[in-house]
Amino acid sequence: MTQLASLAALALALLLTACQVTPDQDRAQAIFAAANAVFEEEQLVGLQAAVFSGGRVIDRLNLGFADLEHGVDVSDATRFEVASVNKTFTGLALLQLEEAGGIDLDLPIQYYVPQFPVKPGGPVTPRLLAGGLGGVRHYTEEERTPEYYAAHYDDVLQAVSYFADDPLVATPGDTEVYSSYGYVLLAAAIQQATGSRYQYHITETLLARLGLENTGFVDVRFPLPHRSRHYSFIDLYTREAGEQLQVLPTRDHSVINGGGNMYSTASDLATFGGQFLRPGFLSEAVLEQVYLPHFAADGTPTQFSDGWVLIGAGLSPRFLFFGGSYPGTTAFLAVYPDADLAVAIVTNTWGRNGSNWTLPMLSTLGGILTSQ
Repeated sequence: MTQLASLAALALALLLTACQVTPDQDRAQAIFAAANAVFEEEQLVGLQAAVFSGGRVIDRLNLGFADLEHGVDVSDATRFEVASVNKTFTGLALLQLEEAGGIDLDLPIQYYVPQFPVKPGGPVTPRLLAGGLGGVRHYTEEERTPEYYAAHYDDVLQAVSYFADDPLVATPGDTEVYSSYGYVLLAAAIQQATGSRYQYHITETLLARLGLENTGFVDVRFPLPHRSRHYSFIDLYTREAGEQLQVLPTRDHSVINGGGNMYSTASDLATFGGQFLRPGFLSEAVLEQVYLPHFAADGTPTQFSDGWVLIGAGLSPRFLFFGGSYPGTTAFLAVYPDADLAVAIVTNTWGRNGSNWTLPMLSTLGGILTSQ
């Protein structure tokens, strides 16, 4: 073989090697195919997805429109509201603060937030609240009126005043009750324990340190670059499904800061989820804690703990999951530690079935991982 032929053969071999799809990329493409199927079936306006593996985001998917009326495509920079995924940030901040000796999770919550009155039935503690066992109510659909959405709360302590005088809906420690207001109370405890406004603490200790430049807290009073608009086939107030896509009005969710008022991108969420794959940013102690349930007084393990839903913690492949949803917004974050994988999907639409695609997506991801 001549030298020229040898060089040509080497160049061809290098090209073929470069064009090979790695196992991680193959897995990402299967995940994106599943996300695209949801996009089509639910008739979503816009969707982002990202896959984190090997210490970085390995692939991204952008579909549809961030703003349908103005023809603005979804891009890597498009920012989506992520609703209750806010709880995952609050839960992690709480665990890290406890590890640093900055908060005692077993003291009555009034030690940090005296604005929340003592209730009958026993003490409400930060640990109980983190596991959904604090007995604090969740919001009701009936209270979510235009007036509710129009009120703004600059500070989480102001938000606590909205529900502080309401009776508990369960005896503390007895029954698991999912509650966004319970996580507002945790955000207030973090603020009082650190002496730094809750939003600033999350920004400084998590967002800035992880380089999550497209993640923050929503304040609808001010412009936000690359903000997506919200759409729905389901009516905002009646919850009735219709055939006509609706443009949803801007709504203020600051009353649930700590429990559901952040924006992000799929890439940022996947990067955040990637921290739960192995020690590094997080200590082994914190990583161990997030996979463990809290327990009710009768020994029943909680399904919700420290900002995560633990339905997959004992399965194979094992996973952490959390989803956020309110009309016009659905966010999905799943972490598979044994597969070195974090997957984030965000959309600006309640599609034909609202946000009901999230649990089937977990099943689909499990199938992808077990088949490879």
